[in-house]
Amino acid sequence: MSSDLPTKPGSNLPEKATGGLAQLETKLFQKVNPLVKFSVTRYVLAVAIFLGIFAFGVVSTVTLGVDLMPELNIPVVLVRVNYTGATPDVINQEITEPIENQVTSIEGVQDIDSTSSTGVSRVRISFDQSTDKNVDANYVSAAVSRILPTLPTGIQAPMVLTFDPNSQPIIQFGVWADGVGMGGVGDYIQNQLTPQLERIPGVANIQIDGLVTRQIQVLLDPSRLALYDLNPQAVTAAIAADEVNLPIGSLSLGKDTLTFATNTQPVNLSQIRQTLVDSNRGITVADLGTVREMPVPTDYVRINGHPAILLSILKTTDSNTVSVGDGVRKAMATINLPTGYHFAYSNDTTGPIRASVDQAFQELINTTIVVAIIVLLFLGRLNTAFSVILAIPIAISAGPVLFALAGFTFNLVSILALIVAIGIVVDDSIVIAENVERYQRMGIPIREAVLRGASEVFSAVVAASLSLLAVLIPVSFIGGVIGRYLMQFSLGLSAAVLFSLLEALLFLTVRLAYTPMAKDYDWVDFLHSFTWLRKSLRWGWKAWRSGFGILLLVVGVIVILVTKTWLAAVLIPFYPLILALIHYLVYILLTLAQALTMTLHNATEAIVSWVRDRYVHGLKGVLKFNGLVLLGALALFVGTVVFLVPKIPFNFQPASDGGLMYVSLHMPPGTSDDIENEYVGKIEQVLLKKKEVKTVQTLIYAGQADADLTVQLVSIQQRKNVFELAPEWRKDLEPIFAKQPSARLFVNTARYGGNAGGFGGGTAEITFTSADFGLLKKTIPLIRKEVEKNPYAVDVTTSLDYMTFQRNFMPNQTALKGTGITTQQIALALETYATGIQASNLVKGGLSYPVYVMANPILLHGAQSLLDLQVYSPTLQTNLSMRQLGSFVLTESPLSITRHDRQYSATVDIDLKPNAPPALAFQNMVQADLIKAGLVGQGVDVSNGGAFSPQALAAQLGTLLPMIFGLALFLVYLVMASQFNSWKYPIYLLMPVPLALIGALIAVYLFGGGMDLFAMLGLLMLIGLSAKNAIIYLEFVMERIGKMPLAQALIEAAGLRFRPIIMTTLTVLMISFPLMFAAGQGAEFGQKVGVVMLGGVLTSAILTFFVVPAAFYRFERKHTSAKDLQAVTVSTE
Repeated sequence: MSSDLPTKPGSNLPEKATGGLAQLETKLFQKVNPLVKFSVTRYVLAVAIFLGIFAFGVVSTVTLGVDLMPELNIPVVLVRVNYTGATPDVINQEITEPIENQVTSIEGVQDIDSTSSTGVSRVRISFDQSTDKNVDANYVSAAVSRILPTLPTGIQAPMVLTFDPNSQPIIQFGVWADGVGMGGVGDYIQNQLTPQLERIPGVANIQIDGLVTRQIQVLLDPSRLALYDLNPQAVTAAIAADEVNLPIGSLSLGKDTLTFATNTQPVNLSQIRQTLVDSNRGITVADLGTVREMPVPTDYVRINGHPAILLSILKTTDSNTVSVGDGVRKAMATINLPTGYHFAYSNDTTGPIRASVDQAFQELINTTIVVAIIVLLFLGRLNTAFSVILAIPIAISAGPVLFALAGFTFNLVSILALIVAIGIVVDDSIVIAENVERYQRMGIPIREAVLRGASEVFSAVVAASLSLLAVLIPVSFIGGVIGRYLMQFSLGLSAAVLFSLLEALLFLTVRLAYTPMAKDYDWVDFLHSFTWLRKSLRWGWKAWRSGFGILLLVVGVIVILVTKTWLAAVLIPFYPLILALIHYLVYILLTLAQALTMTLHNATEAIVSWVRDRYVHGLKGVLKFNGLVLLGALALFVGTVVFLVPKIPFNFQPASDGGLMYVSLHMPPGTSDDIENEYVGKIEQVLLKKKEVKTVQTLIYAGQADADLTVQLVSIQQRKNVFELAPEWRKDLEPIFAKQPSARLFVNTARYGGNAGGFGGGTAEITFTSADFGLLKKTIPLIRKEVEKNPYAVDVTTSLDYMTFQRNFMPNQTALKGTGITTQQIALALETYATGIQASNLVKGGLSYPVYVMANPILLHGAQSLLDLQVYSPTLQTNLSMRQLGSFVLTESPLSITRHDRQYSATVDIDLKPNAPPALAFQNMVQADLIKAGLVGQGVDVSNGGAFSPQALAAQLGTLLPMIFGLALFLVYLVMASQFNSWKYPIYLLMPVPLALIGALIAVYLFGGGMDLFAMLGLLMLIGLSAKNAIIYLEFVMERIGKMPLAQALIEAAGLRFRPIIMTTLTVLMISFPLMFAAGQGAEFGQKVGVVMLGGVLTSAILTFFVVPAAFYRFERKHTSAKDLQAVTVSTE
């Protein structure tokens, strides 16, 4: 049976050259690329250029800052308006809603969120990321100023502030002192410690909690006010009016100028007591009550159960976390605290960040080692393998250079780009080195082999790299939050890929051309190396007298003199002997390494050759049954997309272990601080006994019945992950509240990825909105009951769980007629008596203390005592009791009213089981259940929580992924079309892309957790990576078309390119394993990239070996010789 194909698989792929075959191979490609020739000829220039760029990379690596994630600049403006004593309903209707309506028309507004609570309105406006937050603040300030005349007259001036959502404390520590009260400690912190810390570069602000503030209180006696026919507002107005600080002017007297001013700022309590309330009658403040100075705690702080004052360090936007944290630690180590003062770090985010980045760098090193082993196994010779491995640090150095120029930092995203680059940057070097060795095996001299081998694959290597760059560079300019992540990853990887392309073509060729050929040492040579001692001695005696040997000796002497290690000076006379021993040992080790490498290389080659021969043999059958092969691949792709894609959820980031746990306690409204403190103390006792706990930071909010505990954990290697700890802690803490069922306890995990995490567990927050607040209040309890039925829900709470009973004073309009008293006067009188109103400030010792006017607390015993208070009627010239003018009505009111995009909102917080799906998938599941139950869609809707919430970003990612993937595919198609000058051939080259998707989607589904931003990065890379092998393969096919039948060209090119394709595939696959199985801090971010690359590259390589030849043969055989139709026969051998 005749055939144009070789009858023996692999028979045309010799390992050693024969004269005729060498001539045949060299006839196929005889051109020398001028760039390759130039670099090999002008090798000094090539070496200088690449060493210079490498030096810049080293300097950039040392000087770059370290952070956890890329810096995100989300413009947010906050409007705050204080209206003392106003209820949430009043705040919402009279302040919040008018501000919302006014700012909604400002260009660039993305979201408007507001909270109306007692006495304060907060409106947060989020703008498009392309806007400038300072300009946005000016627009908001102008908008608020336009409606200022319509707002209540009793409000304080609105504050418009720029707000950084990422501005969270980077480091917190507590300070306390033996035998010194919190007041004294607070004074030291405010006056001495804080100013020193504020000078640290990168520190933006220092928040202080636990301070005991001083307050001047004017305690009025209502009976005395009634006696003198005065209202409490008169006292407030008198104290405020007596504080005058105004310039009078100046007088010129000859050469002198006298300046005059009025300054009656009170500086002691006596001045306040002597303030005239009624100058006609000489009535002073002292006649109406007492004046005292009182400590007023705002909150209580404990560090590991020890009372302390908490300092929270916030960094500037343009600084990085680790450098600022290091600066704070260095300063605290050098500051001399007073005797008896102590401090302890209670929450240090720089620790987990540093651990995460260190873990990423460890993965970088591990990946480099694994890739180096693969290169050694396939190339065998140490000199060639070393030349290829050297491409890794050289190419990777381009990444830090770009990071420094672009203002990036070393973070999990940028380091991940460098890790992924390791397996990619050696691809070009492997292809060139392997082809050069192929020419060497034909007996061609080394320099000519370099020129021919590199030139032959020049266009294929360039096209493969450009296809990857065509994916990476355009997607980095998408913009937005997702674009910010893509930018650092894609640009960092692009820099490494581009530089690796130049390095492989212009610098690797120099190393291969001028590196002496290494001898293939075996184990006999290794044993013989022990007899080289005499040769080494001769070499040592000769070497020490050479220029380099003398220079080395001088350097050694200088080191001895500087370090004063006189013992080492004894060795100077033995310098030649030392050189000889070093030469002897190095020779033995190199011989051992070469012998071991060649043994493993030969075993690898035997396996690869056997697999290649089987592959070449099987490829004949693939070409014969090409239609079935293509249909099978199409069916596999369609089945994967149809059945798996709907089952894979989308998230923004994977959930990760942040090394912190948060415990929050919400007691019933009205609970005293003492009772709450008792329960918090019990929580602290339980937590401090746990071995995984490092520090417990407690913050109890005075008068609010709330407390937050921040728990810093030991390193992740010494404990379970936070998702396992959360339910355990919750179970251990629940017995504390057996007698207080109305208390609500939350145990939350602190993680980098937020609640849209990929591994389940933790918490989910779902926001519901409605235009009708009454309907929302009615529906939320029903929603809570429905969510509690979900099998993944552990504990469900809502923002409307706590309602407060409020006593609203309802004036009797009939009784007010003819009194000259207004409702506002009554409200101000009651507010002054009950809570107090700030009238002035007292300055003492350079510090300012507020002066509050209020009723003496011992005279007030509840609502009835307030109704017994009297107010003076100027019309009737008599005092009337509040009881005569109105009454209190008990009403239910929320603690605060929240709105999202001008609709009332309420949140449902769900603690999830560890096996729960990601938060976005869980939200979709809950939403479907609620729609089915008729609780959503009938005036109450589910909100995504804002344009920058994890849920919204995950949904945006799901929408962007197909678009970005399609764009990248189109750009790669254009690059390939330009390379082959054909609109048709790129279709064959892009066939591996859907094949790669098959493996990637299957791997993601089996691994669990769904698609996220980092999986998206892996998918984008698959476009370029999977097409790379097809480009290298098809390039060889195109060289042989016209010189042999198509079928033979396809099979011969497949056999020739099998080895380098296997090598490049394995190097990329080896990247995935360190990423997938890393278990340190922050390892979760790289795991999904590893999963996608493992599944995608593996299936792409396997299927590419068969699908691309089958497709090319099926659709191109009509354009070649008819003999090819007869050539596709299966060998009988």
